[in-house]
Amino acid sequence: MAAWVDLGSICPASASLLGNRQQTLTDQAHQRPDHPISRDVSNTMSKNKKSSSLTDAVALWKELSDEIDKSQKVSTSNNVLDALEYVLKYQATSKEARQFSDKYMKSIVDAILDHQVARGEKKTNQIIAAILRTAVDIARTDLTGNADEGNCNILDALASIFNKEKKYYGESESSGNPGVRVDMIRRFSHSNLKGFHHLATRLARVTSQFPNLLQLHLLLLASIDATFVVSLDEPAQRISRAAMDHLIGLDDLTKYPTREISLVRHDLQRLCKKLSLSTPQIMSDFNQFWRNLTLKLIKSESQEHKLFGLEEIEFLIDSCRLPEAYIVKGAGGKFVNGRYEISPSVITNGCVSAQTITYERTSDCGKKLRLQPCLMTEPGKSHCDVWFFLSSTLGVDYYFHETNPNEQDKPPLRGWDCCTEGQNPPPTLDKSSNTIPLKDEKGNLEKQLINWAVENDVYGILLGGCIDKSHLRASASLRNFLSKMNTPNLTGEQLLLSNSLSRGASVLESILLCLQASDPQ
Repeated sequence: MAAWVDLGSICPASASLLGNRQQTLTDQAHQRPDHPISRDVSNTMSKNKKSSSLTDAVALWKELSDEIDKSQKVSTSNNVLDALEYVLKYQATSKEARQFSDKYMKSIVDAILDHQVARGEKKTNQIIAAILRTAVDIARTDLTGNADEGNCNILDALASIFNKEKKYYGESESSGNPGVRVDMIRRFSHSNLKGFHHLATRLARVTSQFPNLLQLHLLLLASIDATFVVSLDEPAQRISRAAMDHLIGLDDLTKYPTREISLVRHDLQRLCKKLSLSTPQIMSDFNQFWRNLTLKLIKSESQEHKLFGLEEIEFLIDSCRLPEAYIVKGAGGKFVNGRYEISPSVITNGCVSAQTITYERTSDCGKKLRLQPCLMTEPGKSHCDVWFFLSSTLGVDYYFHETNPNEQDKPPLRGWDCCTEGQNPPPTLDKSSNTIPLKDEKGNLEKQLINWAVENDVYGILLGGCIDKSHLRASASLRNFLSKMNTPNLTGEQLLLSNSLSRGASVLESILLCLQASDPQ
């Protein structure tokens, strides 16, 4: 069973929870001849360095760089490990060491991690782990030694090491080596290395060069996982603030694909939500950043970025409130079905103020039930996820949902599965149309959003743009949001705008309906 915990804690996913979804550990006892580290494994790390002079190191770097340039492969693992160990030894004093690591370390890391290796190939895996550990140590030393130079090549290699999508890591212990990635995060976080502290300092200082958004995405994901693996709140806060400042400070967002902006925004939201358990102010900072980023997007000259900004407006509206209830239906365990009301314990002054949201009901047979998120570490996975559960208050799990990391704020409506104690079929959910506002350290998020919309004439920007279906849909969402706000809480200017929007609603909605009716999809 899954223990109910606050999102600041971790609960393991047990075999009884996963049932037949739990995979059996299988190690394929065969050697992959195409893996760059598989050659001469028995000799690797046993090479006696009779001499460790800088001259020998430069000769090895030259030999390996020529080989990589010529074949685009990393074929001799003993040379790879020795070369990186030389870099670690000489990078503070040798220009050649820094040049080799800047140019080739990412290629080496990618060559290793872009192949699968069975867990039974112990010698190969030992060598890979040693190479990755050395690369992590090189990155940490580079961050402390060149913090003012803004060189992002080493960060690119570090991002690859932390990339959980790499084939070598796989998705679980049965199909890969995800624990190695966790080990690298732990090593980078270690008190002796303080890698994330130095990364935060580097990101805060860089002006001429900053990691590209895909690199930043991978570094943020590693920071998220590090907050669970080790106590890392302070450097993670500085990393998140540096990333937010960087995005808002960009003169031209159109240089960056909207998909990459979206990834980083979602990463920052997840990271700040986790950090807000100890530092609530960080979530207020994120909410302000999100509104400012959206404003830049909808003012963009790029149609793609403007449309992305329109989508963000709808997400902003949705993120500032919660349904007051969910209706569970269709579950094989009939007593689970019914209306789950948001717990009064998470409501303060008419707003939801807690980070962990619980919905509750008492069944006809007297069982007290919960609909609630739980932070999970599934054995064999290299990161933490939030799953939702339908469970009794005694801790018996009936149904669960492996939730998409970017959709963890609210219970999912479809895609539920049975726990061991749950009866098929699993349920579906409907949400109440009535909502309750969320709050952060600055207060009611609905009020903050309406102030932002009025002060920046967001509605006027939307209607003044190219009138297409996306503009009208976002405009209608904003109009509905503004007009449905509780008018006694509005200022005179807000009330005037709300009344004006209500009078124009029928015209706007009729245009939107016509466009939707003509859509071939």
